[in-house]
Amino acid sequence: MKANAPRVEVATASIATPVGTIWILCTKEGIRELRLGGSGAPTAREGKERGIAFVRRPAWTGAVEQALAAYLTSRAPLDSVPLDVEAGTDFQQRVWEAARTIKIGSVWSYGELARRIGAPGASRAVGNALGANPVPIVIPCHRVIQSDEGLGGFSGGMRWKRFLLEHERGQLELTMQAPRRRSRP
Repeated sequence: MKANAPRVEVATASIATPVGTIWILCTKEGIRELRLGGSGAPTAREGKERGIAFVRRPAWTGAVEQALAAYLTSRAPLDSVPLDVEAGTDFQQRVWEAARTIKIGSVWSYGELARRIGAPGASRAVGNALGANPVPIVIPCHRVIQSDEGLGGFSGGMRWKRFLLEHERGQLELTMQAPRRRSRP
């Protein structure tokens, strides 16, 4: 990054959970990144390397903090949380958008998500796209599991994935939502 280039302002905040800290990074347009537990707090050095000025702007992070707190206490949906995700290829964006439609308490397989975005057979690519998701929980990649109902992976670690699924379902017996078949005209 050039020395005189303008830096993007990103507000930071954190909330404590039973599994660890969630770091929230927002621009004035919406949430840009969530970091779960061990990912660590944003640092000035990281900001400099990424062209970001980390700032405290409670007006930018407050709504996200409230939405996450409501989700963690009462399973309130997060689908109205505004996003400002700058990262991601077109394919990743399609995967993330489709994953955001998975309802609380439901799970889909990687293969089902691939079919829903019109890329049957792209289960592995879907998994890779979910692994690059910058806003886990809000884009609920934890709701995507293996076709054999194994948990699969999660960027925040398996402790987080298990916690989120148990929180949403009140249990961890995973039965996938049956895919809806569309009738052809």
